[in-house]
Amino acid sequence: MSEFHAIFIIACIAVLAPLLNRIPIFARAPIVAIELFLGMLVGPSGAGLVSADSALDFLREFGLAYLFFQAGFEFNQKEISGKPLRLGLYAWLVSLGLSIIISGALYLLGLVEAPLLVALILPTTAFGILILMLRQAGELDDEFGHYALGVAAVSELGPLLLASIVLAQHDHHLHQTLLSALFMAIGIATIVFLKRARSDRLADSVVRWLGDGELLPIRISLVILLGFISFADRLGMELVVGSYMAGMAVAVLVHGTKAQILEERLTAIGSGFLIPLFFIESGVAFDFPALVSSPASVLRFIVFCLAFLLIRLAPLNLYRGTLPERDMPALALLSSTTLPLVVALTYLGVSRGQMSPETAAALVGAAMVTVTAFPTIAFWLRGTDRQSRFETGVSLVAHAVADWFSLQASSAVAKLPPHWPEAIRNFEQRILARFNRTEN
Repeated sequence: MSEFHAIFIIACIAVLAPLLNRIPIFARAPIVAIELFLGMLVGPSGAGLVSADSALDFLREFGLAYLFFQAGFEFNQKEISGKPLRLGLYAWLVSLGLSIIISGALYLLGLVEAPLLVALILPTTAFGILILMLRQAGELDDEFGHYALGVAAVSELGPLLLASIVLAQHDHHLHQTLLSALFMAIGIATIVFLKRARSDRLADSVVRWLGDGELLPIRISLVILLGFISFADRLGMELVVGSYMAGMAVAVLVHGTKAQILEERLTAIGSGFLIPLFFIESGVAFDFPALVSSPASVLRFIVFCLAFLLIRLAPLNLYRGTLPERDMPALALLSSTTLPLVVALTYLGVSRGQMSPETAAALVGAAMVTVTAFPTIAFWLRGTDRQSRFETGVSLVAHAVADWFSLQASSAVAKLPPHWPEAIRNFEQRILARFNRTEN
């Protein structure tokens, strides 16, 4: 009966979190941040009302899978493609390069054990969480929301594709790369087939079944989800990769048709129970004692908090002329928001002996700060009608960091052999020309 008691407390928190969000003092805090904090309060690090066990761990894992499933079918290719997606790709590549440098330095200092895994974790963004937050703030469909989701989509999908390869054993990287390519090829082929299979007749059938109280379309969607997860697991991929592909498969089948009501039903299932359960249980399972067990652990936590934001400030100059200057600090804060992939990758890193529990706790703790504090500050900055001194200071610091990294990059390019700077400038001019053609 202990599992039912724990789930009852989690359900109470899931009800309490949106109620607290209606109080003015918590109004700008994302609901997931409140859920995480309340989970910590009732977990072993707090009151001890709920403890992490195998049953709850499985439910949390399924909630994580459903979060990526929901992110997959909420990925709107028409709204996020084009310039938002291209700028997001370039911004992620800059952040990834800086993350590799930071992770290598931490490895040389003896603060991390798996530099490649840490380098992959730092530039991640929680696309599914960001959708929930932007919808809550009413900014999901505006221009700023599109650019925020563009960088988030790349920063989630890129690490998803590389995670299985990085986590593979030392002598199995090539083997895992081939299996990952095979999974992606089959997944894309399935999505293309479903896109061609969609029709008005199928959409009418889905709407009629749902209207008559039939649960068949929902059950078929869950079969697609579990099928992709099972197939990904068989090929050594992470379950979240299969979940994301399954969500995209459902989306191409019904998006833009009358059957889009199916997405609303699936969202209700996830947002109503499974996704809150993941965040609350993540708070419960968070090992706070490991975070403060030594000065080195505290130092890791501080460094990771700064690194999550620093690598997102560096590529801000890419968005100059595209977004207003005052929106750029908020974009950096939102693109730093991450948690699900951090939880999943650190868990796998610890279980496979590639990462210590102390490093994992510091990364998860820093990711929880990004989810709780960064979006709250970002939406506060965008929600103020008049620019305050604090907001002006944040903007100045953000642009100063971006300008410094641009200057360092230009200096590094200037030191390359004579023909390389010219080649890079030509490449930049081709990119700008392509952007101009797209705009025209």
